[in-house]
Amino acid sequence: MNGWKRNLLAVARAGALCALVLAMTGVMGCSSCKEFQARILELDAQVADLQTQLSSRDTAASDCQKLADEVRAGLKKCEADKAVLVEQLNETVMIRLPDKLVFKSGSDKIRTEMKPTMEAIAASISQHAEWDVYVEGYTDTKLIKNDYLERWGSNWELGSYRACAVVRHLTENLKLDPKRFAAVSYGPYRPVASNDTDEGRASNRFVQIVMHKPGK
Repeated sequence: MNGWKRNLLAVARAGALCALVLAMTGVMGCSSCKEFQARILELDAQVADLQTQLSSRDTAASDCQKLADEVRAGLKKCEADKAVLVEQLNETVMIRLPDKLVFKSGSDKIRTEMKPTMEAIAASISQHAEWDVYVEGYTDTKLIKNDYLERWGSNWELGSYRACAVVRHLTENLKLDPKRFAAVSYGPYRPVASNDTDEGRASNRFVQIVMHKPGK
């Protein structure tokens, strides 16, 4: 169950409990009125707090949806538009970039053809200065070829280098604030498809930009 749904259920339960307490107060008379009134005030405060949390989450989800729409609109001007996946999940926006789109085979250098796409993404990031940005590197399970082992001892390193390459491009070349960024590698350990087929392995090689607005 989603967090906001759990909170909504809690609000409903608290409201029902308030009603029960009021009913019990009427039945039992005034001897316990002060105790019940104190409990009612406590429950009212809990309900108000949960309602505030729900309102805050609704606002965050709305902000995420707007940002996702902005990113999609910006990418429509780029040739890579259809290859880039933009998703909103709860309070985050995720931009998935397939590795073959961003990098040449066996490289962590960003393709020249990819720069307009990176500029479009950077424009959306720059317009939301209060959001944190995490760049994640993912790989398939195939072992690193011998020719590249000196540079990348494992898929961990490959994912890290590629995530860092995107961070460097966004911060050094496109002048975004580096304090907002973090780079991480999941290597082959969070696949989105089966690694038993070429198609599945291709789906598991990507860099993902995750934008998240910190709570107050």
